[in-house]
Amino acid sequence: MEEKKLNYTKTIKELGIAYLGNHSQSAKMRLSTSNGTITYCLYLAPWNLSGYQVCPGGLHCHKFCLNGSGHNKSDIIYRGVEASRINKGRIKRTRLFYENKPLFMQLLIHEIKKASNYAKNHNMEFSVRLNGTSDLSPEAFVYEGKNILEIFPDVQFYDYTKVFNRVNLLSKYDNYQLTFSYDGHNMDACKQFLQMGGNVAVVFANQEMIPMKFMGYPVCDGNLFDMRYLDPKQHIVALHYHKTAANYDKQGNYIEPNDDFVISDNNELVEWYA
Repeated sequence: MEEKKLNYTKTIKELGIAYLGNHSQSAKMRLSTSNGTITYCLYLAPWNLSGYQVCPGGLHCHKFCLNGSGHNKSDIIYRGVEASRINKGRIKRTRLFYENKPLFMQLLIHEIKKASNYAKNHNMEFSVRLNGTSDLSPEAFVYEGKNILEIFPDVQFYDYTKVFNRVNLLSKYDNYQLTFSYDGHNMDACKQFLQMGGNVAVVFANQEMIPMKFMGYPVCDGNLFDMRYLDPKQHIVALHYHKTAANYDKQGNYIEPNDDFVISDNNELVEWYA
């Protein structure tokens, strides 16, 4: 594919954003870096901010969406949801994706190439996570007739998803890996995904330790880094609950999440080490 000339710096400035994605903008991505892998990650805005549905399977987890965690949590608490500078940037990126996809894709391709070269120059592995705060199919990222997986066939892409039919992509693309996500209401789909040889990410309330088993399947620690394609097969991937801006009232008091997708220590499906 012949890349059209793009004045990246000028275009980004005109759009009023610093970049589309990056490899060091979250603690999880920095953990990946410390484990030898540069992971380029893209963060978009949820539908209630951008007007576009980027998480078709997010019915049961949108209240405590990770969009409101990390640096954005502080920004939202301090400035408010609409005034958050991080939210403003994510909204612009999301609207660009839907309203001017050719330009979005030119910027994305440029940034992935730049991040890949950075990884090579530092003797590190490289991977891409398109959905930091979204759940879009990689086949939706299209430029001149090719999707992003086809444009970069030698790059490892991976995602978490709550869209079960996304599993069909695994047999089409060797450079794509999926981890299914438990949301408190999709247990049957999680079991089916595990039986097919896949992994399921589950959020546990306990911040100090991870269980031995959940749903009868062995558990691995997903908090050490984000490269899910390195996890052992047919495992539950244990994730800590990340507090979001939605966990705090106007007085700054913490509100414990009362949602089924966060697994408590006494859940009957949890088996702890003796």
